[in-house]
Amino acid sequence: MRKASHFTTPLSRASRPFAARLTKAPLASVAIAILALLLPGAGIAANLLVNPSFEANAGHVIPSGWTRFAPTNAQPFGNYWVESGVPAQQGTLYWKQWGASYVANSTNVAGLQQTFSSTPGSTYQASGWFYTRASDVLGAHCMTWLEVAFLGANNAVLALYKSADFTAGDGTDTWLQFVVNQVCNLAAPLPPGDLNYPRYAVTGTVSQLVAPLGTTQVRFRYAYSQAGTQGGSAYFDSAVLDQVGGPQPPVISQVFPREMIFINPADGLSFNVSSPSGFTINPDGIGVVLNGSNVSPGLEITGSASDKNVAYHGLLSNLTYNVSITVTDSFGFTASTTTSFETTWVDTPPLVYLWEAEDWDFDGGQYLNHPELCNESGNPNCYFGKVGVEGVDEHSVGSGGNRLYRPDDAIATGIAGDRLRKNLVAADRPDYRIDPFIGGSWLNYTRDWSNGTYWVVARLATGEGLAGSLTLSLVNPDTSTTELGKFTITSGRGWSSFDNILLRDTNGNPVAITLNGKATLRVTSGGNLLPNFFALAPAQLDLPLLSGLYPTGTRPFEHTNALSFNLTTVGADFPPGSIKLHLDGHDVSSALVITGPPSNPQVVYPHLLPNARHSAVITATNSLGNGLCVTNHFDTFSQANYMVETEDFDYDGGQFVADALPGYYLGLAATTNVDFQHRPIEGEQFVYRADGIPHEIARDFIRQAFIDWGAIDYHLAWFGGGDWVNYTREYPTNAFFVYARSAGFGSYAMSLDEVIAGAGTENQTTRPLGQWSAVGKDNQTHAWVQLTDAGLAAPTVVNLRGLGTLRLSTSTGNCHPSYLMFVPASGIPLSAAKVGGSVQLSFPTQAGVVYRVFQRTDVHNGAWSLLTTVLGDGSVKTVNDPATTLQRFYKVVAP
Repeated sequence: MRKASHFTTPLSRASRPFAARLTKAPLASVAIAILALLLPGAGIAANLLVNPSFEANAGHVIPSGWTRFAPTNAQPFGNYWVESGVPAQQGTLYWKQWGASYVANSTNVAGLQQTFSSTPGSTYQASGWFYTRASDVLGAHCMTWLEVAFLGANNAVLALYKSADFTAGDGTDTWLQFVVNQVCNLAAPLPPGDLNYPRYAVTGTVSQLVAPLGTTQVRFRYAYSQAGTQGGSAYFDSAVLDQVGGPQPPVISQVFPREMIFINPADGLSFNVSSPSGFTINPDGIGVVLNGSNVSPGLEITGSASDKNVAYHGLLSNLTYNVSITVTDSFGFTASTTTSFETTWVDTPPLVYLWEAEDWDFDGGQYLNHPELCNESGNPNCYFGKVGVEGVDEHSVGSGGNRLYRPDDAIATGIAGDRLRKNLVAADRPDYRIDPFIGGSWLNYTRDWSNGTYWVVARLATGEGLAGSLTLSLVNPDTSTTELGKFTITSGRGWSSFDNILLRDTNGNPVAITLNGKATLRVTSGGNLLPNFFALAPAQLDLPLLSGLYPTGTRPFEHTNALSFNLTTVGADFPPGSIKLHLDGHDVSSALVITGPPSNPQVVYPHLLPNARHSAVITATNSLGNGLCVTNHFDTFSQANYMVETEDFDYDGGQFVADALPGYYLGLAATTNVDFQHRPIEGEQFVYRADGIPHEIARDFIRQAFIDWGAIDYHLAWFGGGDWVNYTREYPTNAFFVYARSAGFGSYAMSLDEVIAGAGTENQTTRPLGQWSAVGKDNQTHAWVQLTDAGLAAPTVVNLRGLGTLRLSTSTGNCHPSYLMFVPASGIPLSAAKVGGSVQLSFPTQAGVVYRVFQRTDVHNGAWSLLTTVLGDGSVKTVNDPATTLQRFYKVVAP
């Protein structure tokens, strides 16, 4: 192992004398350096980097002040985190990064950077600290390093310096400092690794980094190079880009609000701009853009020529602001920064009481009504360091995570990563969250609640595309609980992207709870949600409420021909025409069947098309003018439809199991290039069959057939670009729409082909039937994707005729198909006639069914394009299409 002791000095590896190297510097460079010493600000070392220790924000975020770069094939999730899992080199947080790509046999480089104005002759020193954890050590051929580049016109790189490479061989579980002191020869590029990220031979070392002629900017960069699909991660902290000579760019500081919520508009926006070099900053050199609008003329500017305080007081309530600040000094140097914040009260009514998620009961039911915000033990009026009693104050399921706020408690608490609140900033205290909050865990919150009826708001986050829930209950005197409602997120924006979520009942209505004096509320985790805080807001009791909605949209296979729901309102009623239903983009309100009293009507739409996907928007407004709007996405598919499990592919060279039930293909061996084709991927698993396409358990809705047979549902995984798999069956004879039930990482595409010759051999001929294209959320969020033509718009009808072989393939990978479902497609009689200058299309319709009319100019080739949609009413409908070409072909599908 190489020694690390040299990292404690200003130099890194190759700590050789520099005097001889300085005497060999070109005369022009020396002259420029002397000139730089005569300019204002020379010789004053200052770290130019914004947020150098990553303390400004946390979680799955780009750190404030930094810009991320990554290859085009980077994983959609993003390969980074700002966290506090180990003691930071400085402060609390650090940057964590891992491989950006899943592509084997490739190298990719990703990382962070900041860029500043600079001039020829300016001098710099740069360094940073690296770390890799033994439990998640850098891949054997992965590495990180630092770079400083001097840029000229059109961002051309004029000179490049780097640190030594940090690898797993340098040591684990300890912070090591690396200094940028190696000179890169731009005329000697190294063999390509990442084709989009050139690297160069190192020709020597220097003690300072000198900007060459033509320099306009200096760029500091942290780079992480991943080899193939090698795993592991590296940490980065305490970044330094010290300017030790030459004029310095202006500095923007004291920005308020900086990534905050619940801001009083009267507080306004404020910040300071200054020139370390003493250059004048004119008022017209300061610019502010709010949500795309230039508000610079409205700025209030005070202070001296080179140091100014800036304020803006035109903020409004209930808005999210995205702010861009720029400043240009009299030397022509520029600086910029951004911030975003929310004014009171975005997505929630005004709050009357807020309690932190980490402030749960302690010492067997003890509590504080108005705790102080603190970050150290010993304060009796603060929850920091308090310990709850298992089974009384809390219940912990599983383990893991940090315990930053209550170190001796079993419940994990970490940095929230949410936008801050003004009181937290005033207390100079981090924001915490429960993390992880494993399903089944619970926490008690006892308070002397003020008398009133309230809505309850939770500030929650979950992973991108994930769903999760928390249950709020009232703890009864006998320690039993009464459920009050649930906080639910159906599709998260990221583990550090928090939303205000109302407590709702099973029908999606806000729950009004009545409190009066001492009571204990219990929050129980249903999995995936991380709470930051909870709050009470006055309930509005005269809002309409919806209940009994079916189909619910909470699961697939809600087979029915009717949509139904109930409405309730207090102290009002629903006037005629106040209840509306838009189904699949069409207003079908006139077909609603409404019964019962005006204050509590029962509503049925009886014309719902079975075996289809639907989108319903329900609106209702009571006589007081209060309304609701509920959007419901659901399907009416039947589990009796013919299905092919993707894990039940052919075996032994084209063999298949007739009338197979779930689990019948367990352990059957498949023949490569006959039953399947697959390129191995690192980490792949076979848990149901020993070969073929790798697979894993599919955590989707469990169909009745799998319940009846006690079988496990699987989906294909590690299904890479160019892979294919065959399914031979005695298919039912009919025309079908084909749906894939699939999950996926980002964009993916799959194709369905028919093997028309050579089935069971290595020489097979196929005919394309259609393709699927979708954007997935992750490898376990399954959704319906309909087979279409190449244009990805018109559904494809597949005709099956008994014994045959279908092939499923993917060109992109990233997909996790679980099964294919074949829905019978009924023929719709269509007639066409030339009437004047148009083509008149006529077809019979069924009431409530939405019909789509497609056209193309060639009967066999080209993509179908949507001409129009028609809502059926039981009559023959007519569509007119202007005759603009010599020939045109049409088809009608429903839905």
